[in-house]
Amino acid sequence: MSHLYDNAPPRPEGYRDVDVQQLAAGRSPGLHLVDVREPAELDGILGHIEGVHPAPLATVREAAALWPRDTEVLLICRSGARSAKAATQLVGMGFTRVMNLGGGMLAWNARALPVVRLTTEPLPSFGQVRDTLRERLTGMRVPAVESLPPEPSREELGAVLDALQAEPPKERGDAAAFEKTLREVRDLLAVAKPGGGSRP
Repeated sequence: MSHLYDNAPPRPEGYRDVDVQQLAAGRSPGLHLVDVREPAELDGILGHIEGVHPAPLATVREAAALWPRDTEVLLICRSGARSAKAATQLVGMGFTRVMNLGGGMLAWNARALPVVRLTTEPLPSFGQVRDTLRERLTGMRVPAVESLPPEPSREELGAVLDALQAEPPKERGDAAAFEKTLREVRDLLAVAKPGGGSRP
């Protein structure tokens, strides 16, 4: 067993949250990394952590049925929400050393930690993320986006995305399409680098 579980803060649901830096600092050979995203997401722009076992959320119970209940399991998804649901399911099945990667692949990428990414496209700059957001919001009056500098920081862009999530523009139209736009731009922001784009 590793110290990862022992050093992670416990949650009321019975699992523990692990910070991406804790995982990056080292993992024991017995740690079972399980990514609960859909297969296409593992191959998408956020990529995946080397050595993960894919088990989409809908299949986690079935996949875990044969694992020993004392297996040290760390669940991963895009943001930490689906993996938290999976962690709760495993605790309910009697697993005793269950962890959730807080912030998921968004946080992992934002810290520029090692990732397996199939795309060979250059990663965007923060300025390119700003431009993409502007393009996607064409026809909507969003002063916070218009006032962003040419090369904003990750924090500035994140704050604008949070504000748009909390209070969408009146002209947004289709709510589902707007949510998809915010999700896609947030994914771009997670992998973006300052200045010019770079290869993954």
